[in-house]
Amino acid sequence: MDNKDVSANAGSVAQTTGSSNGAASGSVNMVAPGSGGSANISRDAFEANPKPYFDNLHAKEKAANK
Repeated sequence: MDNKDVSANAGSVAQTTGSSNGAASGSVNMVAPGSGGSANISRDAFEANPKPYFDNLHAKEKAANK
């Protein structure tokens, strides 16, 4: 029974370590919402304050529809 607990903990550590390595190596980018995959933005900046991104995106859409 103890061996199962150790295996589960080892898996959790491996997943956590994998996630930490990506963040520690620098800023992580993501595909910008609404871009169709043509633009990447900083995930940290977007998650910290997504409102300006969407305000700008909607302003561009409104200008294009005039």
